[in-house]
Formats: sequence, C-alpha cells, structure tokens
Amino acid sequence: MVGLYSKYPLLEAVIRRSPVSRSWTIVVFIGVLLLLLVLMASLDGELASLLEWSEAGFFVFLILFIIYFLVVYPFMLRSREQAVLAFKPLLSLDNDAFNKVAENISKPSRRWEWTAIFLGISVFVGVNIQPWNMDWTSGFSWLIVYFVITVTIVYGLMGWLIYDTLVGIVRVSRLSRQDLKLDILDTEMMAPVASWSLGISLVFVGAIILSLIGNVSQSAKILLDAKTIAGYVIMICITLLIFFLSMWSAHRAMSKAKKSKLTLSRKHLAEISRELEDRLAKSQRRGMTELSSTITAWATYEKRVKEAPTWPFDAGIVRKLVMSVLTPGLVYLIKILSQVGIRFGN
Repeated sequence: MVGLYSKYPLLEAVIRRSPVSRSWTIVVFIGVLLLLLVLMASLDGELASLLEWSEAGFFVFLILFIIYFLVVYPFMLRSREQAVLAFKPLLSLDNDAFNKVAENISKPSRRWEWTAIFLGISVFVGVNIQPWNMDWTSGFSWLIVYFVITVTIVYGLMGWLIYDTLVGIVRVSRLSRQDLKLDILDTEMMAPVASWSLGISLVFVGAIILSLIGNVSQSAKILLDAKTIAGYVIMICITLLIFFLSMWSAHRAMSKAKKSKLTLSRKHLAEISRELEDRLAKSQRRGMTELSSTITAWATYEKRVKEAPTWPFDAGIVRKLVMSVLTPGLVYLIKILSQVGIRFGN
C-alpha cells in the first residue's frame, strides 16, 4: 500500500492484524470454512453425498465468492490510493500536507462500516434467504446452519464492499472540489482516476459472472424468464453507473478547467482582434505580423482546448469496459445453451 492511511478500512485492518501474511490469513480462513463444511455434513450424515458436485457445488461457490472478495480488495484499495495520489501534483502540497488532506477528507468510520455489513445481511439474507422459513426438520439442519453462516458472510462482505466503494467515490469527489491546478491539455494526469473506476467496474462484473457460474440451480426456463434477464441487465447498468459516477467529480473538475481556459483564450483573442482592427483603421502597419502570429497561436490553442476531453478515460479503457460488460452476457448465453443441451440430451 502507498501509505495514505493511519486508519485502514475494516477488512484491511482485520487482515493486517493477523500474525501471518495476507495469503496465509486467507488460506487459514478458507480452510476453517471447508473444515466446518465437512463437520456439518458429518453431523447430518451427508459426508458421502457432499463428495458429489451436485451436492457440494453451491457450498463451494459461496466459499469461492468469499475468496473473490478477499483477493480483489487489496487491488481495489491500491487502485484507489493511486487515484488519490493523482491529485498530489495538482494541489501543490508537500508530502505531509497532502497526506493530511487526503486522510482528513474521508476517514473510515467503523460505525458506518458495521452498519453497511448488517444492512447487507438484513437486505439480502433477511429478504431473499429468510432462514426462519427454511425446513429445519428436513434432516439437513447442520448444513442449513452452515449455509446461513456462509451466506451471511458473503452478503455482509458485499454490503461492506458497496459502502467502501461509495467512500472512495466521496474521497475522490472531495479532492476534485479542491483548488486544482489542472492542465486540460494533459489528460494523463487524471488517468489513475479512470483506471480506478474501471477496476471497480471489473470487480462488480466479476461478481456477476461468478454468480452466473455458481448458480447451478437455474434452468433454461428460469434463465429465459424476463424477470431474471431484467435482474442481470439492471446489475450491468448499475456497474456502468458506478463507472461514470466514480469519475463524475473528475469530469466536473476537467470541465471547469476547460471552460476557464476557453474563457481565457477567447478574452485574449478578442483583445488582440480589437487591437488589430484599431491599427488597420489607423493604417498602422508596424507590428501587424506579430499580432497576426499571436492571433494564430491563440486560435490554435483554443482549438486544442475545445478538442480536449473532459473525461479522464481513453479509448483503451472504454474498450476494456465494453468487453467486461459484454462478458456476463456471453456467459449467460453459454449457460442457456448448456441448459438447453442438457434438457435435450436427457
């Protein structure tokens, strides 16, 4: 990590408290989940059935989802730090002063982080899963307990990740509202913000793809249902919204800088044009060449400013974004075709 934090986000803080490395912390945690799964299956007398993928697939999927969140988060945090550091040369502050500004703008709030976790659990588990309505007398009570535990972890992490993403957006937004010394002709200065936005979108796209792959219970009929399709389309639209929302503040700052530069160039062009007209009216030929050259220079500058983008992304980032949002659709289509193939094969 770059080291902008004296107080890390909750997940990062927990992992950093571990006596072993990050990788081993994740391995140990996942190992505990797998051992707990074996124990629960043994208590229900279903250990042999658990070896069949049709029985164990969904539990493994939940564990993979947890692994996914734990693995991608450090990259999200590092990308956000790079986006924050992109503002450093624009604020003309030394290291200590900039770190203080960046730290004070949006410190992690443990209260709100825990609120996001419990809200994620309440919304997703309480509304969708509803453990109290499950058949606890089916003979699989221990596996149901395990299912509730893992689903709670997954949706708690999801709620926290959404909150942490919003905190990052707020941090970048507040930095964008500072008195920035932006050069509208040098869009590379804000490129890390676009890379961070793309990274966020890729993480959420990855979660969508993982949910498509892991939800083995979806039949072709369910996949072709309008509500199911609409649900995934909405998730993709939300991903695109997050991409642009996370860059909106940078876009506004660049638009403001562009407007300021255009106003400046037009002001100079107007002044020089008036001077040129006055000299022509007075038949003063001296200095006309210099004035004409100056007008040409300012006109060229104005044209370059007009053509300058007000979004920090380039064509490469757009291509990656388009490919990423099309990938879930491809996975969805493959899943439909595979389900149809299975149905006709039977």
